[in-house]
Amino acid sequence: MRVIRFIVFACFLVIFIVIANIIHKNMSSYEVVSITSPFTYYNLISYSNNDVKSLASLSFKASFESLSEMFDIDRAFIANNILRKNIKIREDDAELIVFTDNDSISQITISCSNNVAPFLENILNSLSSNNIQLENQVLDDEEGNILAEIYSHKTDSYKIIVTKTYMSNNTNLSIDYIKL
Repeated sequence: MRVIRFIVFACFLVIFIVIANIIHKNMSSYEVVSITSPFTYYNLISYSNNDVKSLASLSFKASFESLSEMFDIDRAFIANNILRKNIKIREDDAELIVFTDNDSISQITISCSNNVAPFLENILNSLSSNNIQLENQVLDDEEGNILAEIYSHKTDSYKIIVTKTYMSNNTNLSIDYIKL
């Protein structure tokens, strides 16, 4: 009878360890994928009712606590600051820049220099498919060389500016989401 109790106890102990291990691994993977720490983006702009609501999952309503977690900085240093973080847009490197004032986010900017043409086309198609009309402006030099293409959209509450610049055989793309 003691042998049977020992075998049953050992089985329950092994089952308990396996279940605890599975729970621990699931909790760890959940923490890694939590909403405050993914820095690989596929859809940078979020829309609602044909209006831009966020850029890189950040809206003007984001709290300083969430910014503190995202940028790994003390909350006391968030106000009236410029926060920078390297991110990935698909497989390409980019930089996320957040400008803050006393109590809120005033501007969100994403800047990249890799695969600019397909990325710009994707952004313009995304804005167009959400009925966001863009004004287009091209800046050139005296010789007719294009220096920048600027696409902008302004509402009562925000302005979005997409800028593609050409400088010394290098192209850069910048997306600015500005609170008005």
